[in-house]
Amino acid sequence: MTAEITHTHPLLQTCERAIKQRTTLNPCGVEDSDIQLDVGWGADGDFLLGCEISMASLAASNSGIRFHFHLFSNDTSQLDQQKLIELARQHELRITLYTLDNDYFAQLPTNRLWSSAIYYRFMMAEVLSLSISKMLYLDADVVCQGDVTELLEVDLQDNVVAVVPERDAIWWQHQAETLDCKALEQGYFNSGVMLINLDAWRKEAVLTHILRLVADQSLHAKLTFYDQDLLNLALADKKMFLNSVYNTQYSLNYELNSAKRKQFNPNCIFMHFIGPTKPWHLWGQYPSSQAFQQAKRHSPWKDEPLQLPASTYQYRYCYKHLIYQKKILKGYEYFFRYLLRKLLSRR
Repeated sequence: MTAEITHTHPLLQTCERAIKQRTTLNPCGVEDSDIQLDVGWGADGDFLLGCEISMASLAASNSGIRFHFHLFSNDTSQLDQQKLIELARQHELRITLYTLDNDYFAQLPTNRLWSSAIYYRFMMAEVLSLSISKMLYLDADVVCQGDVTELLEVDLQDNVVAVVPERDAIWWQHQAETLDCKALEQGYFNSGVMLINLDAWRKEAVLTHILRLVADQSLHAKLTFYDQDLLNLALADKKMFLNSVYNTQYSLNYELNSAKRKQFNPNCIFMHFIGPTKPWHLWGQYPSSQAFQQAKRHSPWKDEPLQLPASTYQYRYCYKHLIYQKKILKGYEYFFRYLLRKLLSRR
Protein backbone atom coordinates (compact mmCIF):
# COMPACT_ATOMS: atom_id res chain seq x y z
CA MET A 1 0.00 0.00 0.00
CA THR A 2 1.27 3.51 -0.83
CA ALA A 3 2.08 5.62 2.20
CA GLU A 4 0.40 8.98 2.46
CA ILE A 5 2.53 12.12 2.13
CA THR A 6 1.00 15.12 3.86
CA HIS A 7 2.11 18.61 4.84
CA THR A 8 3.37 17.12 8.14
CA HIS A 9 5.86 14.81 6.44
CA PRO A 10 9.29 15.47 8.03
CA LEU A 11 11.00 16.08 4.69
CA LEU A 12 8.60 18.95 4.05
CA GLN A 13 8.30 20.07 7.65
CA THR A 14 12.05 20.38 8.24
CA CYS A 15 13.17 21.57 4.82
CA GLU A 16 14.77 24.76 6.13
CA ARG A 17 16.10 23.06 9.28
CA ALA A 18 17.99 20.56 7.13
CA ILE A 19 20.35 23.43 6.32
CA LYS A 20 22.81 23.46 9.18
CA GLN A 21 24.66 26.57 8.05
CA ARG A 22 24.62 29.26 5.35
CA THR A 23 27.73 31.18 4.40
CA THR A 24 27.64 34.03 1.88
CA LEU A 25 30.84 35.00 0.07
CA ASN A 26 30.47 38.43 -1.50
CA PRO A 27 33.85 40.20 -1.65
CA CYS A 28 32.70 42.60 -4.40
CA GLY A 29 29.53 43.62 -2.58
CA VAL A 30 27.16 42.41 -5.30
CA GLU A 31 23.65 43.72 -4.58
CA ASP A 32 20.41 41.76 -5.06
CA SER A 33 19.43 44.20 -7.80
CA ASP A 34 22.63 43.35 -9.70
CA ILE A 35 21.88 39.62 -9.94
CA GLN A 36 20.83 38.49 -13.41
CA LEU A 37 20.92 34.71 -12.92
CA ASP A 38 20.90 32.42 -9.88
CA VAL A 39 22.67 29.11 -10.47
CA GLY A 40 22.71 26.09 -8.16
CA TRP A 41 24.89 23.01 -7.71
CA GLY A 42 24.71 20.14 -5.22
CA ALA A 43 27.56 17.80 -4.30
CA ASP A 44 29.26 15.73 -1.66
CA GLY A 45 33.01 15.26 -1.21
CA ASP A 46 33.74 13.29 -4.38
CA PHE A 47 32.11 15.89 -6.63
CA LEU A 48 33.11 19.15 -4.96
CA LEU A 49 36.03 19.82 -7.30
CA GLY A 50 33.71 19.22 -10.24
CA CYS A 51 31.25 21.79 -8.83
CA GLU A 52 33.98 24.36 -8.35
CA ILE A 53 35.31 24.00 -11.90
CA SER A 54 31.75 24.03 -13.26
CA MET A 55 31.29 27.36 -11.47
CA ALA A 56 34.57 28.69 -12.83
CA SER A 57 33.72 27.64 -16.39
CA LEU A 58 30.30 29.32 -16.32
CA ALA A 59 31.68 32.57 -14.90
CA ALA A 60 34.65 32.67 -17.30
CA SER A 61 32.43 32.05 -20.34
CA ASN A 62 29.86 34.71 -19.36
CA SER A 63 31.63 37.82 -18.14
CA GLY A 64 28.62 39.94 -19.13
CA ILE A 65 26.26 38.24 -16.67
CA ARG A 66 26.18 38.96 -12.94
CA PHE A 67 25.65 35.66 -11.11
CA HIS A 68 24.65 34.43 -7.68
CA PHE A 69 25.98 30.90 -7.24
CA HIS A 70 24.39 28.53 -4.69
CA LEU A 71 26.32 25.45 -3.56
CA PHE A 72 24.49 22.83 -1.49
CA SER A 73 26.75 20.26 0.18
CA ASN A 74 26.89 18.01 3.23
CA ASP A 75 30.62 18.53 3.61
CA THR A 76 31.58 22.17 3.26
CA SER A 77 34.50 21.60 5.63
CA GLN A 78 36.33 20.25 2.58
CA LEU A 79 35.67 23.36 0.58
CA ASP A 80 38.51 25.81 0.15
CA GLN A 81 36.49 28.90 0.98
CA GLN A 82 39.42 31.17 0.25
CA LYS A 83 39.48 29.92 -3.34
CA LEU A 84 35.72 30.43 -3.61
CA ILE A 85 36.21 34.00 -2.39
CA GLU A 86 38.94 34.38 -5.00
CA LEU A 87 36.55 33.09 -7.68
CA ALA A 88 33.85 35.51 -6.51
CA ARG A 89 36.33 38.39 -6.63
CA GLN A 90 37.78 37.31 -10.00
CA HIS A 91 34.35 37.36 -11.68
CA GLU A 92 32.47 39.86 -9.47
CA LEU A 93 29.80 37.44 -8.31
CA ARG A 94 28.19 36.25 -5.09
CA ILE A 95 28.40 32.69 -3.74
CA THR A 96 26.24 31.21 -0.97
CA LEU A 97 27.22 27.88 0.64
CA TYR A 98 24.57 25.69 2.27
CA THR A 99 25.74 22.94 4.63
CA LEU A 100 23.14 20.15 4.71
CA ASP A 101 22.23 17.49 7.24
CA ASN A 102 22.53 14.29 5.23
CA ASP A 103 20.12 12.42 7.53
CA TYR A 104 17.40 14.41 5.79
CA PHE A 105 17.85 12.25 2.69
CA ALA A 106 18.28 8.88 4.41
CA GLN A 107 14.98 7.41 3.18
CA LEU A 108 15.75 8.03 -0.51
CA PRO A 109 17.28 5.24 -2.65
CA THR A 110 20.99 5.36 -3.60
CA ASN A 111 23.62 3.04 -5.05
CA ARG A 112 27.41 2.83 -5.43
CA LEU A 113 27.44 5.38 -8.26
CA TRP A 114 24.96 7.87 -6.86
CA SER A 115 24.98 9.06 -3.27
CA SER A 116 22.20 11.01 -1.60
CA ALA A 117 23.74 14.16 -3.14
CA ILE A 118 21.68 13.46 -6.27
CA TYR A 119 18.63 14.64 -4.28
CA TYR A 120 20.13 17.98 -3.25
CA ARG A 121 18.49 19.58 -6.29
CA PHE A 122 15.08 18.92 -4.69
CA MET A 123 16.12 20.72 -1.52
CA MET A 124 17.71 23.48 -3.56
CA ALA A 125 14.59 24.26 -5.58
CA GLU A 126 12.35 24.10 -2.52
CA VAL A 127 14.53 26.45 -0.45
CA LEU A 128 15.37 28.94 -3.20
CA SER A 129 11.72 29.13 -4.29
CA LEU A 130 11.12 31.11 -1.09
CA SER A 131 13.24 34.01 -2.33
CA ILE A 132 13.71 33.88 -6.12
CA SER A 133 11.48 33.07 -9.08
CA LYS A 134 13.88 31.34 -11.50
CA MET A 135 17.19 29.50 -11.36
CA LEU A 136 19.54 27.40 -13.46
CA TYR A 137 20.56 24.04 -12.01
CA LEU A 138 23.77 22.31 -13.15
CA ASP A 139 25.24 18.93 -12.26
CA ALA A 140 28.81 18.93 -10.96
CA ASP A 141 30.00 17.24 -14.16
CA VAL A 142 28.68 19.97 -16.46
CA VAL A 143 31.24 22.34 -17.97
CA CYS A 144 30.25 25.58 -19.68
CA GLN A 145 32.04 26.63 -22.86
CA GLY A 146 29.70 29.24 -24.29
CA ASP A 147 27.33 32.17 -23.82
CA VAL A 148 24.14 31.43 -21.83
CA THR A 149 22.54 34.86 -22.34
CA GLU A 150 19.63 33.33 -24.27
CA LEU A 151 18.59 31.42 -21.15
CA LEU A 152 17.84 34.75 -19.48
CA GLU A 153 15.12 35.34 -22.07
CA VAL A 154 13.45 31.90 -22.01
CA ASP A 155 9.74 32.24 -21.22
CA LEU A 156 8.88 29.21 -19.12
CA GLN A 157 5.18 30.19 -19.03
CA ASP A 158 3.44 27.65 -16.75
CA ASN A 159 6.12 24.98 -17.17
CA VAL A 160 8.21 24.05 -14.15
CA VAL A 161 11.40 23.28 -16.10
CA ALA A 162 13.10 23.86 -19.43
CA VAL A 163 15.32 20.84 -20.13
CA VAL A 164 17.06 18.83 -22.85
CA PRO A 165 15.49 15.50 -23.86
CA GLU A 166 17.39 12.28 -23.22
CA ARG A 167 18.18 10.16 -26.29
CA ASP A 168 15.24 9.57 -28.67
CA ALA A 169 11.58 8.52 -28.96
CA ILE A 170 12.49 4.83 -28.64
CA TRP A 171 14.06 5.54 -25.27
CA TRP A 172 11.07 7.65 -24.21
CA GLN A 173 8.79 4.71 -25.01
CA HIS A 174 11.03 2.40 -22.98
CA GLN A 175 10.97 4.72 -19.96
CA ALA A 176 7.21 5.22 -20.28
CA GLU A 177 6.69 1.47 -20.08
CA THR A 178 9.29 0.92 -17.34
CA LEU A 179 7.92 3.69 -15.14
CA ASP A 180 4.29 3.06 -16.10
CA CYS A 181 3.73 6.64 -17.22
CA LYS A 182 2.33 7.08 -20.73
CA ALA A 183 3.02 10.82 -20.73
CA LEU A 184 6.76 10.07 -20.93
CA GLU A 185 6.24 8.86 -24.50
CA GLN A 186 6.22 12.58 -25.37
CA GLY A 187 9.67 13.12 -23.89
CA TYR A 188 12.01 12.00 -21.12
CA PHE A 189 14.61 14.55 -20.05
CA ASN A 190 18.09 14.56 -18.55
CA SER A 191 18.12 16.39 -15.23
CA GLY A 192 21.78 17.52 -15.37
CA VAL A 193 20.82 20.94 -16.73
CA MET A 194 17.49 22.47 -15.73
CA LEU A 195 16.16 25.99 -16.02
CA ILE A 196 13.63 25.96 -13.19
CA ASN A 197 10.55 28.14 -12.80
CA LEU A 198 10.61 28.28 -9.00
CA ASP A 199 7.22 30.01 -8.78
CA ALA A 200 5.68 27.08 -10.66
CA TRP A 201 7.75 24.57 -8.61
CA ARG A 202 6.11 25.91 -5.47
CA LYS A 203 2.65 26.33 -7.00
CA GLU A 204 2.66 22.74 -8.30
CA ALA A 205 4.02 21.40 -4.98
CA VAL A 206 6.65 19.40 -6.87
CA LEU A 207 8.51 18.21 -3.77
CA THR A 208 5.27 16.89 -2.28
CA HIS A 209 4.61 15.00 -5.52
CA ILE A 210 8.13 13.52 -5.47
CA LEU A 211 7.77 12.43 -1.85
CA ARG A 212 4.47 10.76 -2.68
CA LEU A 213 6.26 8.81 -5.42
CA VAL A 214 9.10 7.87 -3.07
CA ALA A 215 6.60 6.56 -0.53
CA ASP A 216 5.38 4.02 -3.10
CA GLN A 217 7.67 1.06 -2.39
CA SER A 218 6.54 -0.73 -5.55
CA LEU A 219 8.05 2.09 -7.61
CA HIS A 220 11.56 1.71 -6.16
CA ALA A 221 12.34 -1.39 -8.23
CA LYS A 222 11.35 0.46 -11.41
CA LEU A 223 13.71 3.38 -10.81
CA THR A 224 16.91 3.25 -12.84
CA PHE A 225 18.09 6.83 -12.66
CA TYR A 226 16.53 7.58 -9.27
CA ASP A 227 16.29 11.38 -8.95
CA GLN A 228 15.97 11.84 -12.72
CA ASP A 229 13.18 9.27 -12.97
CA LEU A 230 11.36 10.91 -10.08
CA LEU A 231 11.61 14.34 -11.69
CA ASN A 232 10.38 12.99 -15.02
CA LEU A 233 7.38 11.39 -13.33
CA ALA A 234 6.56 14.50 -11.31
CA LEU A 235 7.01 16.86 -14.27
CA ALA A 236 5.75 14.68 -17.13
CA ASP A 237 3.37 17.40 -18.38
CA LYS A 238 5.12 20.44 -16.87
CA LYS A 239 8.25 20.73 -19.00
CA MET A 240 9.49 22.37 -22.19
CA PHE A 241 12.52 21.42 -24.23
CA LEU A 242 15.72 23.35 -24.90
CA ASN A 243 18.22 22.89 -27.73
CA SER A 244 20.65 20.03 -27.10
CA VAL A 245 23.60 22.48 -27.01
CA TYR A 246 22.53 23.19 -23.42
CA ASN A 247 23.18 19.58 -22.35
CA THR A 248 25.47 17.68 -24.71
CA GLN A 249 26.31 14.38 -23.04
CA TYR A 250 29.54 12.44 -23.37
CA SER A 251 31.05 9.64 -21.31
CA LEU A 252 34.83 9.56 -20.98
CA ASN A 253 34.50 5.77 -20.96
CA TYR A 254 33.58 6.11 -24.65
CA GLU A 255 37.29 6.76 -25.19
CA LEU A 256 37.83 3.02 -24.72
CA ASN A 257 35.54 2.28 -27.69
CA SER A 258 36.49 3.67 -31.12
CA ALA A 259 32.87 3.67 -32.38
CA LYS A 260 31.48 5.50 -29.36
CA ARG A 261 34.43 7.91 -29.32
CA LYS A 262 33.17 9.30 -32.62
CA GLN A 263 30.05 10.56 -30.82
CA PHE A 264 32.06 13.38 -29.24
CA ASN A 265 30.77 16.79 -30.34
CA PRO A 266 32.59 19.78 -28.82
CA ASN A 267 30.22 22.33 -30.38
CA CYS A 268 27.95 22.97 -27.42
CA ILE A 269 27.38 25.40 -24.59
CA PHE A 270 27.17 22.85 -21.76
CA MET A 271 29.30 19.70 -22.00
CA HIS A 272 27.90 17.09 -19.62
CA PHE A 273 30.41 14.36 -18.69
CA ILE A 274 28.08 11.47 -17.87
CA GLY A 275 29.24 8.07 -16.64
CA PRO A 276 31.54 6.99 -13.80
CA THR A 277 34.77 8.46 -15.19
CA LYS A 278 34.93 12.22 -14.63
CA PRO A 279 37.33 14.85 -15.98
CA TRP A 280 38.69 15.48 -12.47
CA HIS A 281 39.82 11.85 -12.22
CA LEU A 282 43.48 11.00 -12.81
CA TRP A 283 42.46 8.55 -15.54
CA GLY A 284 39.97 10.85 -17.28
CA GLN A 285 42.45 13.09 -19.09
CA TYR A 286 41.67 13.19 -22.83
CA PRO A 287 41.30 15.84 -25.54
CA SER A 288 37.54 15.39 -25.06
CA SER A 289 37.86 16.67 -21.46
CA GLN A 290 39.77 19.77 -22.57
CA ALA A 291 36.91 22.11 -21.61
CA PHE A 292 37.27 21.01 -17.98
CA GLN A 293 41.06 21.15 -18.07
CA GLN A 294 41.06 24.65 -19.52
CA ALA A 295 38.55 25.95 -16.98
CA LYS A 296 40.62 24.41 -14.17
CA ARG A 297 43.86 26.00 -15.45
CA HIS A 298 42.30 29.46 -15.31
CA SER A 299 40.61 28.99 -11.95
CA PRO A 300 41.74 29.26 -8.32
CA TRP A 301 41.92 25.42 -8.36
CA LYS A 302 44.61 25.29 -11.06
CA ASP A 303 47.05 23.57 -8.68
CA GLU A 304 44.48 21.21 -7.16
CA PRO A 305 45.56 17.58 -7.80
CA LEU A 306 43.32 15.28 -9.81
CA GLN A 307 41.44 12.65 -7.82
CA LEU A 308 42.85 9.15 -7.38
CA PRO A 309 40.61 6.06 -7.38
CA ALA A 310 38.85 5.46 -4.07
CA SER A 311 36.64 2.43 -4.74
CA THR A 312 37.03 -0.94 -6.44
CA TYR A 313 35.07 0.03 -9.55
CA GLN A 314 37.13 3.24 -9.85
CA TYR A 315 40.33 1.19 -9.70
CA ARG A 316 38.96 -0.94 -12.53
CA TYR A 317 38.31 2.05 -14.77
CA CYS A 318 41.57 3.67 -13.71
CA TYR A 319 43.81 0.80 -14.85
CA LYS A 320 41.90 0.35 -18.12
CA HIS A 321 42.21 4.01 -19.05
CA LEU A 322 45.86 4.31 -18.05
CA ILE A 323 46.82 1.26 -20.10
CA TYR A 324 44.83 2.62 -23.04
CA GLN A 325 46.69 5.94 -22.63
CA LYS A 326 49.95 3.89 -22.88
CA LYS A 327 50.86 4.68 -19.28
CA ILE A 328 51.66 0.99 -18.99
CA LEU A 329 53.57 0.78 -15.71
CA LYS A 330 51.13 3.03 -13.86
CA GLY A 331 48.22 1.14 -15.43
CA TYR A 332 49.42 -2.27 -14.26
CA GLU A 333 50.17 -0.82 -10.82
CA TYR A 334 46.51 0.08 -10.52
CA PHE A 335 45.48 -3.25 -12.07
CA PHE A 336 47.20 -5.15 -9.24
CA ARG A 337 45.71 -2.78 -6.68
CA TYR A 338 42.31 -3.51 -8.20
CA LEU A 339 42.88 -7.29 -7.94
CA LEU A 340 44.00 -6.95 -4.33
CA ARG A 341 40.90 -4.94 -3.41
CA LYS A 342 38.67 -7.55 -5.06
CA LEU A 343 40.36 -10.40 -3.22
CA LEU A 344 40.12 -8.63 0.13
CA SER A 345 36.45 -7.80 -0.44
CA ARG A 346 35.62 -11.51 -0.81
CA ARG A 347 36.99 -12.43 2.59
